[in-house]
Order: sequence, then C-alpha cells, then structure tokens
Amino acid sequence: MIRIGIVGSDNSHAEAFSKLCNVPQDLTVVDAKVVAIFGVDPERTKEVATLGNVPRIVEKPEEMIGSVDAVLVVFRHGGLHRQYAEPFLRAGVPVFVDKPLAISPDDARALLDLAEAKNTPLTSFSTLRYSRDMLAFVKEAEEVGPVSLSVFSGPADRQSEYGGLPFYGIHTVELAQALNGPGVISVQAIESKKNIVATLMYEDGRVVTLNFLGDAAYVFHMLAFGKKGHVGRALDAGTCYKDGLEIVLSMVRTGKRPLERNELLEPVLILDAIERSLATGTAVRVV
Repeated sequence: MIRIGIVGSDNSHAEAFSKLCNVPQDLTVVDAKVVAIFGVDPERTKEVATLGNVPRIVEKPEEMIGSVDAVLVVFRHGGLHRQYAEPFLRAGVPVFVDKPLAISPDDARALLDLAEAKNTPLTSFSTLRYSRDMLAFVKEAEEVGPVSLSVFSGPADRQSEYGGLPFYGIHTVELAQALNGPGVISVQAIESKKNIVATLMYEDGRVVTLNFLGDAAYVFHMLAFGKKGHVGRALDAGTCYKDGLEIVLSMVRTGKRPLERNELLEPVLILDAIERSLATGTAVRVV
C-alpha cells in the first residue's frame, strides 16, 4: 500500500485525488491511500479531509516525512511549488508537483537539480497529457504523419490570481508537448481581447500554434496536419485524474520518472517565452 500525503488543499485536485484513493466509487485507485493533508486554509483543509476520508491533518508539511511514501504538491499557484516540494525531495520522498512545475524557469531548474542531487523521483504534468482522448489523438496523428503543423486550443487567463497564464495555460502547452515533444527554439505571441495566440518553432521546421482562450467558450481541442492527412479531436477530460495518478504511482513503485528533465522543464520555458514575447512584441528564444 502506497501512503500518500497531499500538500495544498485549495485546489480541487486535492479532493479529486483523495477520493480516488480513499472513497469507493466508479473510478478508484487501488493499493494507495491518502493518509495526510496540509493546507494553509484550515476550513478548506478540513473540508477536503472530510470529503476524501483523509485521517490526518498536519500543521506543517514536514510532519508527514516518515509516514508517507509519496507526496502530491497541488497548490493552485505554481509560485508556491518549489518551497513546498523541496523538503520532501531533500528527505528522499518521491514528489508529484501538480501543473505547472513552477512559474519561473529558475524555480523549475532548482527543483530538477535537487531531485537529481538527491536521486529522488520527481515529476509534474497536466493530467490531460495522459487522458485517453489525448493518447488516442497522438496515435491518430502518427497515422497521418509525419506531422509538420499542429494546433492546440484551451482556456487560460493571463490575469489569474494563481500565477497568470501558466495556471491554466499549462494544459494547452503540455498537450502540444505530448504530441511534438521538446525542442522548441522560438516563440512569438500576440494578445487580443484576452485571447492569446502563440506560434512555436522547432529546429526541424515544425510549427505549433497555441490558442489560449480567454474570451471564448471552454474547450480543449487539438489538430494535427501530416503528409497523409489531418486529424482533429475535442478532448474529454473524463478519467484523466485517475490516469494521471496511476502514472505517479508507477513512478513511486519503480523509481523511474515518466518524463525526462527536458520534458519537465520545457513547458515552463515556453510559458516564460510567451510572456517575454507579449512584452516585447517580437519572437523570442526559448531559454
């Protein structure tokens, strides 16, 4: 049985992950239990603990060390992730950082460096990346490939109190990365009426367009154009929380992280480059 600690109760994901492990329902994760939770809002933390049958609320996150086999850091604001993940990485506890890994590239690199120095498994991703619709889309795109141009659309709010564009925009970036992989060299972005369009260039000439929908209906949508045709699909989140949590638990069991360093870092770099491009009105390098 894998004992899980949750750090951060403000996010709906804290409730979702707790219920998957602790509450019998149609979708259930076996061989894992959420045994402790920490949050900065006592009322919200108690609410999540009650809804998710979490037996222990801790006053400090570090109190979990020694009684959990893995930690899920799920604060909404990515700027909080580094400070809450670091104590567990130092203690050798495997960590899943909910999207985004971090807001700043410096924080993302610091977390990756620490995980490598301590030889501790660390991963971070949007659970949409492992949704069944996304995996099916990748397979369909491979059949019409090689893909030279793709388009990914999803909701985002540059003014979000939870870190701006990265809070929800990370979903769209990671969907693009799930198909195309890392290797983006430059980004150019424009904004109009809260909608943002970013063009990503790969060194091999592939082009990816990201549509961040700030003034449009809620949808995640993917398009891919290849030598043999094109495919498109709207994404149904469906079982993504369970699918993503199963990926995390596999990492805990095997010690092998599902995404490599560059795959974890590049989404943060892309979002940072989008902000720099919007500020300058020019194409910028992804660094």
